[in-house]
Amino acid sequence: MNKLIKLVMALIVSLSIVSLPTGKAQAAGFPDVTSFKKEIDYLTEQKVISGFKDGTFRPSVKLTRAQAVVMIMRAIGMPETPVENPGFLDVSTTTFGYKEIAYAVSLGIINGKSPEQFDPAGNITRAEMATILVNAFEMGGLFPPGFKDVSTKSWAYPYISSLAANNITVGYDDQTFRPKNPIDRAQFSAFLARILNPEFQPSSPLVKDSLVDMTAEANIVDVVKNPDKPIIYFIDALSNSLVMLNLETYEEQFVDLKYPAEKLIIKNGKIFVTQLLQGRSSYNFIDMQKGLINVYDANDLTLLKEVNVNIDPYDIAVDDSETLIISSGSGQHTEVQTYNWKTSEELSSAFINDRKLIELSPTINKVYSVDTHHYTGKIESYTLLDGKITKDVMEPRFFGNELRGYIQFTPDGKYIFNGNGTIYTSSSQKSSDLSPLGQLATPFSTITFDLAGNGMFLADRSNEIIAYDYELLEPVYSMETYGKIDHLFYVEETGELYAFTKLKMNNSAIEYTALERIYLGE
Repeated sequence: MNKLIKLVMALIVSLSIVSLPTGKAQAAGFPDVTSFKKEIDYLTEQKVISGFKDGTFRPSVKLTRAQAVVMIMRAIGMPETPVENPGFLDVSTTTFGYKEIAYAVSLGIINGKSPEQFDPAGNITRAEMATILVNAFEMGGLFPPGFKDVSTKSWAYPYISSLAANNITVGYDDQTFRPKNPIDRAQFSAFLARILNPEFQPSSPLVKDSLVDMTAEANIVDVVKNPDKPIIYFIDALSNSLVMLNLETYEEQFVDLKYPAEKLIIKNGKIFVTQLLQGRSSYNFIDMQKGLINVYDANDLTLLKEVNVNIDPYDIAVDDSETLIISSGSGQHTEVQTYNWKTSEELSSAFINDRKLIELSPTINKVYSVDTHHYTGKIESYTLLDGKITKDVMEPRFFGNELRGYIQFTPDGKYIFNGNGTIYTSSSQKSSDLSPLGQLATPFSTITFDLAGNGMFLADRSNEIIAYDYELLEPVYSMETYGKIDHLFYVEETGELYAFTKLKMNNSAIEYTALERIYLGE
C-alpha cells in the first residue's frame, strides 16, 4: 500500500507537469464535460489536471503515446544514470519523452510498434493504456466475464483483464472494451481518478469481492496450509500430483504421484498423502485391503518414505508424535488403524464404518468420525493414547438435524462444527457429553478461521462467503466470488483470505479451477 501511495503522489506531480492545457483549474466544473464529470472535477480540485484558457476541458482530445509514457514514468521515478537507447528510428535524444520512453521500454512497461518504430506522436490506444497502467502499478488478477472484443489470445488480454479485475474499467454497456480505440482525456481521467480514489470505482454486478490470481485446468480434492509460512499444498486429481504453492511469489513445485490420492495433512514439517492401490468397494473386507501413505518433506517435497498400510486409506490424521490415524474407505464394517510411519508398524485398530471422515482433537487424545455417504445424525468418538486407538462407548445420539459428512475443530479446540451448522463442545473428555450447543445461521462445506481477528469464514458450494464473528458465532457480512467455492483458507502471515473455486472464463465451455483472493471487510 505504501508503494502505491508513493506512485499515486508521484503521478499527481507528473500530471501537473505534463498536462497540455495551461488554463486555471475550475472547481465548478467545465461546460463541455458530461461523461466522467465527477472524476474530472475531482482531479481538477486536486490540481491534478487543468482545463484550457477558454474554460473548456476538451474531454475528447486524444493523448499521444509519448505523453502517456512521460506521465507514468515520472510517477514511478527515473534513474539517475543514463538509460540505453532503445533503438527506435523515430525517437531521438531530442524527442519529447526520450528518457521516459527509453526507461519504460527497458522495464518492459511498453513496447514499440515495431523494433524500429515507437510512434511517439501517435495516439495511445485503450489497450496500450491498460498495459502501461497494469505494468506501472503492478496490478494483477483476471476478469472472468471478459469482453466480447478481447480474445484470450490477444496480446492485450492479460492487461485489459487485470484493469477490469481491479475495477478500474468495466468497458462499455455492450460488454466491449474497444481496445483499438484511442484514449481521450476524459477516459484517462476516469482511469486515473479510480486509481487515486477507489470511491470513483464503478458499481457493477460483474465485479465481485475477489481477485482471480490464477486459473488452471485442475481438480483440487484436498488442500492444507503450512502453519508457519504463506504456503499451501494441494492434491490435483486431474494430473494426480502433489503441488506446493507459495502465495507470496506464486512459485509452484509439483510431484507426480504413482497412485490416486485423496487426502493430505501437514505435521511437524512433513506432508502425509493417502494413496489408493485398489478400487474402492464395500465388498473389499479388511483382510483384502491395502494402501499406501507417502511422506514428504514440506520444504522441498522430497519423498521421505512410502508407508504400506493394511487398509484402503480414506481419511488421515497425525498426532504430535507423528502416529498415523487412518480410516478405511472399503468394507462397510471395517477399521480405523494407527501406524508408526517410520517403521510401517501397525499399532492398533478399532471398529468403524467405511468412508468416514476423522478429526483429531487439539488435545490429541480424541478422534471423532462422521459418515460421508449418508446422513445418520451421529458423530462417534475414539480415545487415542500412546498411539493406540479404542472406540468409546457412547449412547446413540440422533441430534434432530441430519448431519453432513464434514466436521471441523476450531483451531483453539473450543468447538467442533458439523457441516450442517451444528456446534458441539469439545471441552469435556467424556464422549457421552458430546451434545449440541447451538446452530450456526448457515451450513457449510468449507470453513477457515482468523482467530486473531475474531473471524471465521464459511462457504457452501456457492459463490457466497459468510463472515462470522467468532466470539458471538453470528454472521456479520457476506462476500461474493466469481466461481463456486470448493476450499477456503486464511493466511495469517499476510492477513488474506483465499478460495479455490470453479469458474468459466469469458463464457468458455471449459470449467477452470481458480485461486481467488478475497477482499475482506463489510
